[in-house]
Amino acid sequence: MRTHLIPTRSRLAGLAAAVLAATVLAVTPTAEGQTAPRPVDARHRVHWADGKALGRAGLPPSRAVKQYLDSGAGDTLRPTSRAWTVRGVTYLRMEQYVAGLRVAGSDAKAAFDARGRLVSLVENTVRATDPRAASASEGDALRAAVRSLYPGGSPRWLQAPSVEKVALPMSDGRLSEGYVVLTWDADNQLFETVVAGNGSVVRSESRTSSEGYNVFPEHPDETPQTVVTDPADPAASPDGWLVGDQWSNHISGNNAHAYIDADNDDAPDPNDEVEADGVFDTAFDATTQPTAGDNPDVAVQNLFYFNNLIHDTLYRAGFTEAAGNFQNDTFGNGGTGGDAVEAQAQDGGGTDNANFATPPDGQPGRMQMYLWTPPGGYDVIQNGVTYSGAPASFGAQLDTTGVTGPLAVADDGVGTGSDGCEALPAVAAGTVVLVDRGTCNFSVKAVNVQRAGGSAMLVVNNVPGPAVPMGGGKGGRIKIPSLMVSQDDGAVLRAGAPAATTLRLSPTPPPFKDGDLDSDIIWHEYGHGLTWRMIGSMSGPMSGAIGEGMADVLSVITGDDPVVAEYPFSDAGGIRRFSYEGYPNTYADVTGTEVHDDGELYGAIGWDLWKAYKAASLGQDDILADLVGGMNFTPAGPNFEQMRDGILMGLTASGNDARACMVWRSFAKYGVGVGATSRVRGPNITATESFAVPPECAAP
Repeated sequence: MRTHLIPTRSRLAGLAAAVLAATVLAVTPTAEGQTAPRPVDARHRVHWADGKALGRAGLPPSRAVKQYLDSGAGDTLRPTSRAWTVRGVTYLRMEQYVAGLRVAGSDAKAAFDARGRLVSLVENTVRATDPRAASASEGDALRAAVRSLYPGGSPRWLQAPSVEKVALPMSDGRLSEGYVVLTWDADNQLFETVVAGNGSVVRSESRTSSEGYNVFPEHPDETPQTVVTDPADPAASPDGWLVGDQWSNHISGNNAHAYIDADNDDAPDPNDEVEADGVFDTAFDATTQPTAGDNPDVAVQNLFYFNNLIHDTLYRAGFTEAAGNFQNDTFGNGGTGGDAVEAQAQDGGGTDNANFATPPDGQPGRMQMYLWTPPGGYDVIQNGVTYSGAPASFGAQLDTTGVTGPLAVADDGVGTGSDGCEALPAVAAGTVVLVDRGTCNFSVKAVNVQRAGGSAMLVVNNVPGPAVPMGGGKGGRIKIPSLMVSQDDGAVLRAGAPAATTLRLSPTPPPFKDGDLDSDIIWHEYGHGLTWRMIGSMSGPMSGAIGEGMADVLSVITGDDPVVAEYPFSDAGGIRRFSYEGYPNTYADVTGTEVHDDGELYGAIGWDLWKAYKAASLGQDDILADLVGGMNFTPAGPNFEQMRDGILMGLTASGNDARACMVWRSFAKYGVGVGATSRVRGPNITATESFAVPPECAAP
């Protein structure tokens, strides 16, 4: 789901932005012969006057928002939690209700200065009208949502789907009854589907994008295990991290619940030994598989430690109970409890990946951490020569026999080459189809190869360096196996077509790498929970890329390292195409090709900004507070410019304007400077670069 936004306006060239007037959707009568009104997204408006008051002091926060809007819509807003204060700025979140129904996607984020004056409002309220009655029932809506997501039949559910009757904004300016269906399958794929009152699916949005502990501060190749004692921050975790009985492979607390889930049933595997003293000091054995001996206990203690460390760190930065963080008991501080992170170590649902599903506040986030295949784990064999392959997290899993067939190079017949992103002509049964990396998601390529009759997909990397593990959708659509090879190896294999080619699991693979032991991956995945809860709608080509990039920003700041996930990826260059130090791309290179590739730009901006903060003698807590604080001023479904402007507004509101030029320079260095714009059309992004900064920031 993409939310259409009115771009925010911030201080450009040092001038205060005008306050955007509160508007409502225009009413368009339906004349005879015209199409019926259709559901539309409520548009975001940012009301900002460079930190100056939008209203007088002395009013309760919710009343101040309603008085400022003064359009009738304000009276229909309800607080979602109590207001909370961070660094002298008070925040309030509200949602719109009409005729007892929540208006889907319509909400408000308000900020108040130390004097209690409203200084910022991000809202997308709509004109309140009596909603037209729905003709479809809740059951109809559920069936429509499931059919659209799982055409092959219902999957196994992680939890029972839910259906909420809501009010939907329509193209004629009125409201109609509709439904929001929340489905969460056993593969940790969480979808929110909006269904119109007539039973048609409007859109679906994926919301799936760690006492004493012996832990790896970075990862086993970088730092030795270190015993950390009593690490809980009493302000963020007043009762500590542990609650109730504990086991070495199953640790529970108020902020997180970490356990082994090797059988992929989304529940803890059988308990190991009791840890009555709260000391988890199991040592890691790097000479054997992560699943052997006591190594699973190491995975759980590391994962539990970092989930709690991240919780406490982000709490100090402003991701508190009222802001929608992950806690069972919120200690009366606002927000909805009962949602500690379910952190599944060594999850049996896949390899070479990780994920985080973020349901609404009050339902636990779910982090799934996988094992990673080291080099030599998979083979591609042609003409007696063996090449190293990297697997996919989707589709059939290869065994040591594998799949063998003639190799055919994909050709979509429309002149776009062999990327496999379009429908492919039929191939003979048993054919292995070679496609190039790039242009679309790996799962799209696999579906096209499968529909063409291919028995397996072989992907050739489009940049130098090793092959990379491939992530993608699940849900049972993809039945064939897939491997990737390096660019150089792919050129040789392509030249050898149509020779028989084998894709298989290596008969003698080296030990897997455990993602639970890499702080980069844990920080990255938790970062998705942060942005979904603080901003919302972090999906689609633009916002999805920002979500990936912001998750990397957390990793590079807290690890003080411009390379991400080098340990599980078994490469000193990390899992991204380039290091964030000296990153070569700019905003014009963000095209909608792939969210991780496009998100690298935001990672590079964050790394550059972190270097600037350190040079100014500012620390990790300072930059995290500024980044998280900016999310209170950022519309849902943002672009790069709106992320930048949110940080700038947050700095002004918290009295830290002196840091604004550092933000401008880091964004402008990569083309997101004064006047930069972007447009999203379907899967494609067009960005117009600007490397300019405001005049007051031009001097170093």
